[in-house]
Amino acid sequence: MLGLIFAVTLWLALCVTSSSASTRETPLQLSPLQTLMAGGTARSVSQAVTYPMDALRTISQTRKGAKKLSELGAGVLISGCVQTSLFAFPLGAVQFTVFGNVKRVLSSVVGTASGGVKGTAVAIASSACASLASCAVGVPQEVLKQRLVTKIYPNFGTAVTTIFKNEGIKGFYTGWGPTVARNLPYVVITFSTFNHWKSQELKKTKGTSLDQKTSLRFGMGAALIGCMATQPLDVVKTRMMTQAASNLVPYSSALNCVKDIVKTEGVAAFLAGLPPRAAYISPLWGAQFLLNEKFTRAMGEWNHNRAVAGSSRITTRRGITRGPSPGPGRNAWVKHRGVVWTVGVPQGRGKNADISRQTALALKTIDERLKQAGTDKSRIIEATVFLTNMKEFKKFDEVWRSWLPPGCGASRATVGVAKLANNDKVEIKVTVGS
Repeated sequence: MLGLIFAVTLWLALCVTSSSASTRETPLQLSPLQTLMAGGTARSVSQAVTYPMDALRTISQTRKGAKKLSELGAGVLISGCVQTSLFAFPLGAVQFTVFGNVKRVLSSVVGTASGGVKGTAVAIASSACASLASCAVGVPQEVLKQRLVTKIYPNFGTAVTTIFKNEGIKGFYTGWGPTVARNLPYVVITFSTFNHWKSQELKKTKGTSLDQKTSLRFGMGAALIGCMATQPLDVVKTRMMTQAASNLVPYSSALNCVKDIVKTEGVAAFLAGLPPRAAYISPLWGAQFLLNEKFTRAMGEWNHNRAVAGSSRITTRRGITRGPSPGPGRNAWVKHRGVVWTVGVPQGRGKNADISRQTALALKTIDERLKQAGTDKSRIIEATVFLTNMKEFKKFDEVWRSWLPPGCGASRATVGVAKLANNDKVEIKVTVGS
């Protein structure tokens, strides 16, 4: 079962992300609604896939007297899966949106903090706010999920109506204290650890975002650390939420629960359900971090494409013709008095594309833009080449010479630079006659 759940989670994450392994920066920011959608969808999908392992964790943590899996039947492993996974949507939406916004605000106050003491402090404060805010929707989801798994109620509808009728709104927040006590350190540890690892990795690779395997690995590792650190609190939280499944005298408080466990079951009881919890929570959060990042990038690309579509027309004003706009303040090409200026970048390159491949893609971009402007490379006048590694000049030059038509050459200068946008290796600016 454990291997199956992990394999499905990994397969799902990689399928969703296989369309692009690029580390290019998202062209446009997301709207508040899109940010909520990305975080919420990532959480819902991840939780639905890993739900059976969480059900096993809940059953193994219940109090003596409660039914075990053999008595409840295998059906409880998916009991309430659809409803509670949908309920998880606002949980993920709130967590990622609050974390991102608070981090952005704090970074604007203390300065850009990608690592070190500042970065860690910002990540801790942001994740703490995300945890507290998400508890408003997270606790009711946990109450419903765990009572459905332990068959206190037969279905989702009965659970909602019965809890509301007998306990009121307060009933949906049973175990609020232990849940906050568990979630706050868990979310802080998980988000902060992931943020720290990500910052260090991007410094090392000089990238703008993690590749899919690294993102999944960091997410699972951070979640596992958080899981180990908060395990005793998770047991107390589960006991408080599922008391009705046992015929023993109810706990009067979280503290009473802790004392009773130590007295009647021993300290080892606080490790109950650790294997299934780790098997559930690690792939859950690994996939959640990965899917949120990819959904965010996909929506950003969609925003970018819409902006480009809205600016795709060619305009002429005061004798200057401007091509489509790839972004604010830019045009793909500009033509004036028989001369065209444009720039080529390696669009659509893979993460590990070498200088030869990137040069070919940049020149392909130039060909496309020149064709749109009504000219071609046979009329090239001047070129300025920017390389991040001058040791790769020879390989660049081989592609460049094979690109030019026989008998054509350009007044060309090559400049070594420390860094280019999107961590490209090459960028080429040309002037061409029309």
